[in-house]
Amino acid sequence: TELCCDLLPRDKPRYLMGVGKPADLLAGIERGIDMFDCIMPTRNGRNGTAFTSSGQIVIKNAKFKEQFEPLDPECDCYTCRTFSRAYLRHLFQAEELLVLRLVSLHNVHFYIRLMEQARTAIWQGKFKSWKKKILEKLG
Repeated sequence: TELCCDLLPRDKPRYLMGVGKPADLLAGIERGIDMFDCIMPTRNGRNGTAFTSSGQIVIKNAKFKEQFEPLDPECDCYTCRTFSRAYLRHLFQAEELLVLRLVSLHNVHFYIRLMEQARTAIWQGKFKSWKKKILEKLG
């Protein structure tokens, strides 16, 4: 990615396809990538993995059976405002298709918010320090 970005014109958008973990997206931004396209937020959501401000969680795990807080307490998406971890886990156990959409919706919202925060950090000239702090939180 770094080599390609060095070869591409700086005044044109740079697109990276198929890279999707939050840390990889931030590494891409640091190297000059402007746009991303990846199935990870929705594919992982359909399989029960949620991206949160404190790292990934697998909502299907038994430890979430009685956790009545939102999927991500720092998130304001529909899923987090409306449903608890325990209820989302219940939906997975019941094989209710709604949960596939709810966790995917959350993950897409997480990614959008992450990119908004990255953009703000770039505008403020604080991207590297912001990235380090975010990656520490994500684990």
